[in-house]
Amino acid sequence: MPAPQSPQPTSQKSPHPTRDQRRELARQQAREARERQQRAARRTRLVVVALVVVAVLGLVAALVSAVLRAQEGRVVAADVLYPTQSPALADVTLPATADPQTGGLPVSAAGVGSVGDGVTVDVYLDPMCPWCGVLEQVNGDDLAELVAQQGVTVVYHPVAVLDELSRGTVYSTRAVNALGVVADRAPAAFPAFLASLFAEGTQPEEGSEGLDDDTLASLAESAGVPADVTATFTTSTPKGRLFAGWAAATPALIPLNAQGKAVTPTVLIDGERWEGDFTVPGALRAAIETAIG
Repeated sequence: MPAPQSPQPTSQKSPHPTRDQRRELARQQAREARERQQRAARRTRLVVVALVVVAVLGLVAALVSAVLRAQEGRVVAADVLYPTQSPALADVTLPATADPQTGGLPVSAAGVGSVGDGVTVDVYLDPMCPWCGVLEQVNGDDLAELVAQQGVTVVYHPVAVLDELSRGTVYSTRAVNALGVVADRAPAAFPAFLASLFAEGTQPEEGSEGLDDDTLASLAESAGVPADVTATFTTSTPKGRLFAGWAAATPALIPLNAQGKAVTPTVLIDGERWEGDFTVPGALRAAIETAIG
C-alpha cells in the first residue's frame, strides 16, 4: 500500500486583498480621480478661454464695423469747403441760374433764373438759421403766390454763415451746395427744395449736426429732383464740393444792417432793407403789395 502523500502548497492568492493592497488600490483610485478632475478642469478652462476669445473677437468686430460705418458717413470739412475764405464771386463757379453780380437765384413767373418786371424782393438766409426758418414758414406761401401772379421776382441768397454751429459737419455749406446743384441742374425743383429745408420739423437746430447728405438727397428727390442730380451733392473737387466757392463768396454780399453787421435773415424790397416783422403773417406780403402799387 503506497505511503500517503503530503498535501502540496497552493499558489492561489487569497480572495481578500491585504491591507497593503487595499491602501495601494485606494491611492491608485485617488490618483485617477485627481487626474480626471485635472483633465476636466483643463477642458473647462479651454472652453472658457475659447468663449472669452470669441466674445472679444465679436466685440472687436462690432467696434471695427461701427468705426467703419461712422467713417463712411463722416463728413470731412476739407472735402466740402472751398479752400479760401470769402473768395470773389467772379473767381468761383456759380449755378447756371444765379445772377453773376449778386450770386442770388431769381425766381419769377418766368421760372428760376429769370428776373421779371415789377418788384424785386431779395431774401438772404442760412439753412441752419432758426429765424430764417420762421421767415420761410410764415411767408413762403405768400412769396410763392406773389411770384405766380407776376409783377414780383424773389431773389434767394442762400448763404453759409453758421458752419461752426453744426459740430464739424459744415451743414450750412453742404445745404447751400445742394441748393446750388438743384438750381443748376434741376431749377424747376429749386423753390420746393428750398421750402423743404426750412420746413418746421425738418430744419435742424443750431448746435446739431444738421441733416446728413442722404437726407438732403431724399428731400430734394421728394421735391422733384432726379436721383442722378442728387448723386452729385457729395461730388468733391480740388476746391471742395461743386458750389462750395459760391457758398463761401456770398456771405460777404449780405447788406449790412444799421449796426454794420451782416445778419440772417435779411429782406430787401427793391433794394431797401425791410424792417417789418416777418413773424407776423401777411406783414411782408402787405409791404410787397404796397411796393407794387
